[in-house]
Amino acid sequence: MSAQSLLHAKLDLADIRLPRLSREFPFRASLVALFVLVTYQFPWHWLRFVTSAAILRISASLGMTGARVSFDTIRIQGQLFRVVIACTFVDVVMGSIPLLWDVRKSLQRNASRFLAVAVIFFGLNLVRLEIAQVLYFHGVPWTFADEVLGGFAYFAVWLFLWRQRTWRVLGEV
Repeated sequence: MSAQSLLHAKLDLADIRLPRLSREFPFRASLVALFVLVTYQFPWHWLRFVTSAAILRISASLGMTGARVSFDTIRIQGQLFRVVIACTFVDVVMGSIPLLWDVRKSLQRNASRFLAVAVIFFGLNLVRLEIAQVLYFHGVPWTFADEVLGGFAYFAVWLFLWRQRTWRVLGEV
């Protein structure tokens, strides 16, 4: 078809068919938001304590001096750090449940898969937090060390969840 013919071709918008989102995708996305919202309704003291204890021990193994100030606050190299809920990655773990759940599998199979993923996510988070500590004490601003690195961690989690999905994003046209 020549350029002239293309200019004169009639484009009927009714003939254009764009893919639609499946019904399952917005449902699961809504559940993610709900699970994360519910997660923030709890203080998670025990998890904040465990996370801060792990960072204290890892930092000590790397030669950094540290001490506990409170259940969720630690001092490393003289600098105070408070572990809040987002620092534990529990929001990520809980928000991933609707995305990891496979309706064709048993409760036990889903629960064991989720438990394995939760352990991996918490481990990834500890690595992220400790790298942020090391970067910070080597002169990198905290915003970059913590938040940019956190962005990469969230992106890695999203890529993992996307590859693990058992549901369709697009529905029938």
